[in-house]
Amino acid sequence: MSLKYKALNGVKWTSISSIIIAIIQIVQLSILARYLEPSDFGLMAIVTIIIGFSALFLDLGISASIIHKQNITHVQLSSLYWLNIASGLVLFIIIYSLAPFLANFYNETELIPIIQLLAINFVISSLGSQYGILFQKALKFNIMAKIGIISVVAGFVVAVSLAINGYGVYSLVYAALTNAIVNTSINIFIGIKEHRPSFIFKYHEITSMISFGMFQMGERSINYFGSQFDIVLIGKLLGLEALGIYTVAKNLSMRPAQIINPIITRVTFPIMSKVQDDTAKLKNIYLKTINYLSSVNFPIYILIAILAEPIVLTLFGEKWSDSIIILQILSLYGAIRSIGNPAGTLLLARGRADLGFYFNLVKFFFLPLIIYIGSYWELHGVAYSLLLFVIFFTFPSWYYIIKPLCGAGFKEYFWQILKPFIFTLIGGIFAYSVSILFGIKNMLIDAVVLSLVMGVIVLILNILYNRAFTDILLELIGKRKKHDK
Repeated sequence: MSLKYKALNGVKWTSISSIIIAIIQIVQLSILARYLEPSDFGLMAIVTIIIGFSALFLDLGISASIIHKQNITHVQLSSLYWLNIASGLVLFIIIYSLAPFLANFYNETELIPIIQLLAINFVISSLGSQYGILFQKALKFNIMAKIGIISVVAGFVVAVSLAINGYGVYSLVYAALTNAIVNTSINIFIGIKEHRPSFIFKYHEITSMISFGMFQMGERSINYFGSQFDIVLIGKLLGLEALGIYTVAKNLSMRPAQIINPIITRVTFPIMSKVQDDTAKLKNIYLKTINYLSSVNFPIYILIAILAEPIVLTLFGEKWSDSIIILQILSLYGAIRSIGNPAGTLLLARGRADLGFYFNLVKFFFLPLIIYIGSYWELHGVAYSLLLFVIFFTFPSWYYIIKPLCGAGFKEYFWQILKPFIFTLIGGIFAYSVSILFGIKNMLIDAVVLSLVMGVIVLILNILYNRAFTDILLELIGKRKKHDK
């Protein structure tokens, strides 16, 4: 199969997986919101940040180096496997021991057993994570998709069952553990048939990969903590109930990018790595990636902003109404943030994790102050501060990362973003005008009509003026033959 065919096949499988998983997670969130209190979601949000941040140290950034390095030996993979397990054990001990201190920071003793339970995830995940990376490197996205779906379904069953039976926040805790156990078990069961690690560890064989990985780990750590610093501050300054309301809105606003972006970036990373020395091809792939992501993400995000009220009230009920305005603001933030995500893929493909580390370090220097100032106006202020922050750094991101690594000029880069934005704006204005004109009283019917009208307008504009995007859509759904087989 050609590289293009593999890429399209990967996009199909990743799309199927991402959509199914997203639907399951939204249904789970909707059900749990009726059984749990906002403070429960606040507790889980804090724990998720602690565990999520620590998880970045689990593979020491090595997963990216495995994909980036085109010729990797069995000795290197074996050495990295045992290093990964050792990292998991060390992280488990550290987080388990720090749980009382972390709980004391938030004055919430209930955090202690939750953090200690979820720390077990480090040990579990370390056993099978390398197999998932090898599947990605080999473009075996069908296997990754099936494993992801099965794991999330298992977690969903546990979460809902326990929530209905009054387990509160622990329904989320045990669901996360179940997801990790199922995912790791299947990864090992399938992966060990192709790669069985030997009982060997040679540090000198992996020094270059660790060096690459450390910059990647540093960049990811700063990027992750920066993206979650609002949660840290809100939990400390505004309390768990406010944090729960904010977390629900943020989870919804981040969902489209979490679904759509990995569909593209998981496939384009190994593809970009294979053409990393051909700048012209790399630029072409990157610009198309930005165009595709903007064309899909922008309409979805604007729709979420317009339909925030029916979305929140339908999914979660009246007690979550305070999150409506937060969802609207964060939807705009999510739309702009989503187009910056592929820059990380480009950095890794070119082996320049160091550049990403330094750039995100500069961003991180300003972010806490901006969020802290925004918190004086409570949740609204934090949301607006994030929006202004991500807008401000759009140009520096192009100038210091995109332009040097793939040679994309100002006009050709920003046109890939501006064109879908204009189409979305036209579609949104037209649809909103139709909604006002007909004055449909039923909230859900009005939402459906508005979505359909906007979708049709945006699709027509893309067919007329954005053929690259519509052509790839036709290939994905099988309506156009693939030429590169």
